[in-house]
Amino acid sequence: MRNLLILFVLAAFAVAQTACDKGKAVTTPGGNLVTNHTNLEGAKVTYGNTVLINVNTWVNDSLVASTMRDAGGPREIALPDSSMMKGKVPAVFEALLLMTKGDSATVIQPLDSLMKKGIPKSFGEVKEIRYEVKLVDIVTPEMLQKRQQEEMVKAEAAKAQGMVIAETVKTMLAEYKSKKLANLKKSDSGLEYVIIEQGSGAPIKDGDSVPTNYYGVRKSDGKMFDNSYDRGGPAPFNVGALIPGFNEGMKLLNRGGKAMLFIPSALGYGEQGAGADIPPNADLVFFIEMGQ
Repeated sequence: MRNLLILFVLAAFAVAQTACDKGKAVTTPGGNLVTNHTNLEGAKVTYGNTVLINVNTWVNDSLVASTMRDAGGPREIALPDSSMMKGKVPAVFEALLLMTKGDSATVIQPLDSLMKKGIPKSFGEVKEIRYEVKLVDIVTPEMLQKRQQEEMVKAEAAKAQGMVIAETVKTMLAEYKSKKLANLKKSDSGLEYVIIEQGSGAPIKDGDSVPTNYYGVRKSDGKMFDNSYDRGGPAPFNVGALIPGFNEGMKLLNRGGKAMLFIPSALGYGEQGAGADIPPNADLVFFIEMGQ
């Protein structure tokens, strides 16, 4: 009975000690204060690892940067090899070296007089910067290799799709020039278009960010000047931030829709053109496909 009591006391002490360690602040070699709130078991981050993290950066009571707010989710970063980390190590890097997958930590970085000079006076007196760090995952070399292989397959598939789209554009441009193109419409602005598929998703409006596949050629000779397929897939376009004819064409569709746009120069790049492939006053043709 006595032995069981001793074991119980030792077990209770161990649990209490672990709970204490979870909230214990550690001063790093760089002078930063790191509190690991979870202190989970598992392999710690080491130099050379690639990690997926969420970070909120606070100056006094102001949230000045956030991966969730500013980037829409966790960011992937690669920690340099230890041989490259000479001198002062970034505070967040020092914290990551004390963390494993799933850990959350608070990092307090004291500011010296030189660092304080870079803080806008509108923040008032600032003695430190606080980082709230969540280590979402440690990306292994095997995971990186698998991702690279998947991206290569995806890029090859996109190029193959681009070859099919190129033929579609060629055919529809020839029919347009011979005035045989079916379902051609013209808007009040002068944009001509054919809606191939309306799309079953939400209507597209100004300010939306839409993953967009596109294939652009000059109307005069059909020469391709840019396309997303050779770049590996759709590009995230913000509606309203592109040339007027492209913006208008996107808003004719729902997400998932496809269209052919015949854009007069006034709704394109106008008198200034755009680089060597789009001369001044060039009319343009785009096949576009809206993602979800």
